[in-house]
Amino acid sequence: MEQEAGIKQKARRMTSQPLTQMAPEAAARATLVDGEEGDLYAIGMDCLHPDLRAPCDLYRRLRSGEFVFFAREGIPFDDRVKASLLELGVECLYIREQDVGRFFLYIKQTLEKIVKDPAASAEHKASAVHMSCRETMRRAYSDPRASFLQQAHEVITPTVDLIVNDEEATRCLIRLTAYDHCTYVHSTNVGIFGVALARIIHGHESAAVMERLGAGFFLHDLGKCMIPIEILNKPGALTTAERQVVNRHPLDGYHLLQERGFLTREAEILTLQHHEREDGKGYPAGLTTPDIHPYARICRLVDVYEALTAERPYHQRRSTFEALKFMQEKILTDIDQELMAGFVRLFARS
Repeated sequence: MEQEAGIKQKARRMTSQPLTQMAPEAAARATLVDGEEGDLYAIGMDCLHPDLRAPCDLYRRLRSGEFVFFAREGIPFDDRVKASLLELGVECLYIREQDVGRFFLYIKQTLEKIVKDPAASAEHKASAVHMSCRETMRRAYSDPRASFLQQAHEVITPTVDLIVNDEEATRCLIRLTAYDHCTYVHSTNVGIFGVALARIIHGHESAAVMERLGAGFFLHDLGKCMIPIEILNKPGALTTAERQVVNRHPLDGYHLLQERGFLTREAEILTLQHHEREDGKGYPAGLTTPDIHPYARICRLVDVYEALTAERPYHQRRSTFEALKFMQEKILTDIDQELMAGFVRLFARS
């Protein structure tokens, strides 16, 4: 008890100095929260592994909105420190924008270390993969510049390798998928489901193809970063004009990947075709069965499932059973039943 009290006292002491009293460059424009303009970048505390030291200086935000310095680079960020912060109501920490590159390198190196560790449990590996993917997707979808897409690829690669080669860890990943309407969470889940199902259906493909396919699944919705947030999260029915904006996102994603040098053949297929339908009523090209690639059919299936099971402004999420039943009876009546059966098997194993 005395030790816990000491931790809490230390946390309060370390956060008592306002950011504006710190170095001028750290105090400037310190208002960035989840993509708003400013000098600080929000990170989830789950990104800081308890057996490692913090990769850069950390800040926290008070209820008043004021930022305060928390700790220097190198602090042992163990579970006790995390627990003391949670008791103070702290849900995330912040790093300087100039440290973001170093932070994502830390995520990549930590993930690779955990995935390759034969002593690490399947649950630990799955948790590290899910957190790393979610964090890099959040960055890539909020700011799809080439360097951030490269960071995403560097995390996707060990993720695909784990799903292809470790069935127990894959089952853990399926259980970890979060029910959230944010585009980056949706894309993380579609990436995990897509690679897991592709492993069942196209497991004969080479490791290089699976890696490129995995990147395509995770980045299939990149074009949504071009949709105004008020349209993306609109609770009611979209107008004709708003629907046209939304329906542009496959082409917008294609152009973003092309301009930044990340448009593989697999990414092109998944980005452009994941909303096509076998009856020709999909978009953007109105393709029919002979012209829709098998990879795109996987992406469409898992995309629909993830949308049904996520909390959205315009509908309540369905359970796994309700979603699968609804998909078979109402939505995907034209889908390859072998593909659907393979997808159902993912949950039977989990």
